Amino acid sequence: MNRSFGALFTICLWFAGCAELAYQYMNDPSRDSWQKPEEVIEKLAIKPGVRVADLGAGGGYFTWYLAGAVGQEGTVYAVEINETGLSMIKKEMQSRGITNVVPIHADPSNPKLPEPVDLVFSCDAYHHIENRVTYFRSLGRYLKPDGRVAILDFHPHGFVSGLLGHGTAKEEVRREMESAGYLLSADFDLIDGQHFQIFSRKDS
Repeated sequence: MNRSFGALFTICLWFAGCAELAYQYMNDPSRDSWQKPEEVIEKLAIKPGVRVADLGAGGGYFTWYLAGAVGQEGTVYAVEINETGLSMIKKEMQSRGITNVVPIHADPSNPKLPEPVDLVFSCDAYHHIENRVTYFRSLGRYLKPDGRVAILDFHPHGFVSGLLGHGTAKEEVRREMESAGYLLSADFDLIDGQHFQIFSRKDS
């Protein structure tokens, strides 16, 4: 799946009211070639047994990789505001026999996590969040004292990411996260067309 074409096709499916097809397309295994999920998980350095929130989980593309990283003693909260995505995740959980994933039907302004987590991971969702400084400042109550927030998003270049707003500038993410009470702890140049930054709480 070509990254630019895939993003444009997904947006078209959304506008056409075909959310399930859009999620299925985002979950296509051909995405692995450019999204590099295994390398992303490696950079996250997730320890077995921890609690992770997959913020904006969509149809669960990264959820299963995160579930494998935390192991059976850990938990992944698949946080999504769209019922269609959550339904797909629940079906896939049954199909895969996965028991360490908990789907969470969130509000746009509240992830509704049931407990503090060690890591909040967000891929291609940051640009969809409104009032991001307020959102991530509030998110701090769901993080453990040494918790981290990892953000993967598209650079706002080209037709899809730039003109259609399907992306956020790396510097903008950093500036907003600092305003929300976080400090940059890692910055990876791993994926062409995307930035990948990890933040920790200033008070940690």
